[in-house]
Amino acid sequence: MSIQTAFEAKSLHTPDETHTMEHGTLDVVNLQGATIARAVFQPGWTWSGDIAPTVGTTSCQVAHTGYVVSGRFHVRMDDGREYDFGPGDAHVVAPGHDAWVIGDEPCTIIDFAATGGPASGYVERCPCGVEFRVADADQIDHLVAAVREHARNTHDHELTPEEVLADISAA
Repeated sequence: MSIQTAFEAKSLHTPDETHTMEHGTLDVVNLQGATIARAVFQPGWTWSGDIAPTVGTTSCQVAHTGYVVSGRFHVRMDDGREYDFGPGDAHVVAPGHDAWVIGDEPCTIIDFAATGGPASGYVERCPCGVEFRVADADQIDHLVAAVREHARNTHDHELTPEEVLADISAA
């Protein structure tokens, strides 16, 4: 039996996804077991002003593990603690916070998110690079629905549930 180690490389210069907002952009690459994003927030960007209206929560409910490449930003936790981050700072920020750019320089942050180890869950990967993953077999219906919606809305391609099921692999 041979053991293979995962190897995959992508560039944030050609991301799988790009999200734009009034004061910033977010470029995302999906890799086996990880999602890596580059956020470039312009002066004036605030989580509460640029993101909250879209997600509908009063504070960010996502944990962040990241590294500040350039610029500065401020984080205020829901419990009142506050932190400033600048170039070279690595950070872990728990859910329940607001954040904003400090000063007149754009802030570039690399954010890392584990999406499960290569030996966990069920995976379907679109040829365009977007990865769909669920942790348990009882979530496969959700995985099938997400893949079908992605194929229809992104590639104008209709897939049957059977076609998706045939390509799902245990990670």
